[in-house]
Amino acid sequence: MRHKLFDLKHTFLSIIFLISFLALNAQKNPSSQQDYYATFWLQNIDSLSKSWIIQKQNLSAMQKAAAENGIIRTINDIKVEDYISQLDSSIKFRYSPRVGDLLSVYFQDKTKLAIAMSYADFLSIEFEKALQQNGLPSVLKNLPLALSAMNDKAIGKTGMGGLWQIMYANGRRQKLRIDSYVDERRDIHLACQAASKELKTFFDLYQNWELALAAYTCGPTNVNKAIRRNNNQMDFYTIYNSLPDYGRDVVPALTAVSILTQFPSDFGIHKIQMDFAIAVDTIEVSKRLHFQQIQDIMHISIEELRYLNPKYKFDIVPAIDEVFYINLPAGKMAEFNELEDSIYHYKDTVLFNLKKPVVLPPAAKGRHYARYEPELPPDNSTLVHYTIKSGDNLGYIASWYGVKVRQIEDWNNIYDPRRLKLGRKLKIYVPEKKAAYYSGVDKMSFEQKQKRVGKTVSSGSEASHTPKKEEPLGKDFFWYKVKSGESPYTIAKKYKGVSADDILRWNNISDPRNIKVGQKLKIKKVK
Repeated sequence: MRHKLFDLKHTFLSIIFLISFLALNAQKNPSSQQDYYATFWLQNIDSLSKSWIIQKQNLSAMQKAAAENGIIRTINDIKVEDYISQLDSSIKFRYSPRVGDLLSVYFQDKTKLAIAMSYADFLSIEFEKALQQNGLPSVLKNLPLALSAMNDKAIGKTGMGGLWQIMYANGRRQKLRIDSYVDERRDIHLACQAASKELKTFFDLYQNWELALAAYTCGPTNVNKAIRRNNNQMDFYTIYNSLPDYGRDVVPALTAVSILTQFPSDFGIHKIQMDFAIAVDTIEVSKRLHFQQIQDIMHISIEELRYLNPKYKFDIVPAIDEVFYINLPAGKMAEFNELEDSIYHYKDTVLFNLKKPVVLPPAAKGRHYARYEPELPPDNSTLVHYTIKSGDNLGYIASWYGVKVRQIEDWNNIYDPRRLKLGRKLKIYVPEKKAAYYSGVDKMSFEQKQKRVGKTVSSGSEASHTPKKEEPLGKDFFWYKVKSGESPYTIAKKYKGVSADDILRWNNISDPRNIKVGQKLKIKKVK
């Protein structure tokens, strides 16, 4: 019995020893493990090559050009150390066999590599601008190519996202919106700023770029643990095997990509010239919107909308209680404003699976409530458009067209007047018989519009009280012309014995908010 127990114990210890030996050997030889970084990078560059903007290019000509340049598939005959020593960078890169391994990974598809490098060149100005603003080395512009293969939809093992592979916690710390519908780590401009600030934070912490980069991709907690496990050695390649596989290749990857971008011809790499730029108009969206609605009504493909608006994860703009912005091809703003109602209502119950009517959120300043129903255009009215200009506000615009501010908000789905953008076209409904009178307002100067505001006839009870012909008032009254910023109260203060209520009563005005600039009011002479 004792022999059997001894044999069992001996067998168990042997198995434990074998497992430990294999684990230790795998740590010493990372290539024997599944290469997380290589798999992730190749998947992303494959997805990038299927992007809408790339498919529009002449890929056959590009493939031919790249093939003629014969990109090297192996680096066995290349001395990587020599290229590292020649790198023009304020970050001092060091040699590691892993750099050569990654160069071999990049060479597995010559056309896709050339496409990714061309896209990196296109965005390099944006990258360098953000880095320069934060006082960082310009060589870090190669980081998106090294981390995500220039795929803005890349999602890492722990949820890192975007070109810069920003961690969720880091993105939130930089006030990026990351939720079920929106991921601003995919927004080029916002991501560049956020990543630059995070990199600066980690460099200030470690005063060492290799460790700062490791903290960026692995997290500072993991970097500190790795340092402790290696006898407090503050050296990246010493702690490399103790770092998580999802982020430890950041330094050798940046080194390898920097070599490629600085010496492309030495490796036979032909950078394909591609056109990634698209002129856009930015549109304000104040209601929930699906890209398919735009595609079917305006005939702009969903693929193009996704390329122009990568931060929207599921083709949905979740504008329920706040304003969002989307990019459309240049020249499409007027068409969107014209078809806005049709776009918002097209298949809305199908695309959003609405089981009951949507309740509108409260508007600014608490004027609207949760169950407020928007005001419809009056009967016998016609639609005109007004383009918002510098110095405009809804109060001015309402007075120029003789309508209420609340009506303009309802007709244009405006929840926060403070977010009005220059150039936005507003829909305004005016009486049909006065359409010609109002159609020219949009082209008038501010002074011209203010001059005729006293003659504007409002819809409903807000009619101007300025007489068409100045009637004689006799010796007891005189006319007073309302100036900008004045109210019945401020006017009454100018005359002894006159109150705001007196002015309203003398002019048959029930609501003091109805008086307008240029309007003439009767004031009684007080002895």
